[in-house]
Amino acid sequence: MSAVNNTKLSNMLLSHIELYVQDITLMEKFYTQRLGFVVTDRGQGTNAMVFLSRSPKEHHQIVLNPRPSHRLIESPIDHISFRLESISDLRGFNSLLTASPEISVQAVSHGSAWSVYFRDPEGNRFEIFTDTPWYVNQPCKFAINLDESDEKLLQSTKAKIKDMAGFSEIEQWQAAHRNELTK
Repeated sequence: MSAVNNTKLSNMLLSHIELYVQDITLMEKFYTQRLGFVVTDRGQGTNAMVFLSRSPKEHHQIVLNPRPSHRLIESPIDHISFRLESISDLRGFNSLLTASPEISVQAVSHGSAWSVYFRDPEGNRFEIFTDTPWYVNQPCKFAINLDESDEKLLQSTKAKIKDMAGFSEIEQWQAAHRNELTK
């Protein structure tokens, strides 16, 4: 159902995530130097919040909040995900991340996306992904080799998912999804 209390909801896109961090300097360095985020704002003082973005349309996508006492309980966030425009972009991030021996990277496909998963220095899990041209029912997850050519990656992914439940071209799935949202 796409309504709450009989009110139609507008589409929502992820805007930002705020993370409680223990070492603000280490975390800012990781996001700016390893992932190319830019500091767009910061609070006052030595333990001030830091606002980061990689999008010209978003003031901040990540906020680092130095509140180590909040880390005493486990975070309810499994992972934070960012969409990229192309497999080439994904390969670029994968290369940067795998060049750092302290970062463990997992490259997978979900059938409808190619993804890399990794953790920041305080254990927060991230996914960076780009869409495939297909849809399959979720969950779906299998290892991929990002060293394959685009053509080989497309072929190997399609061969793996073509017989899975819900398999379709993404445009077909999106049309059906739009219909569900407007009901």
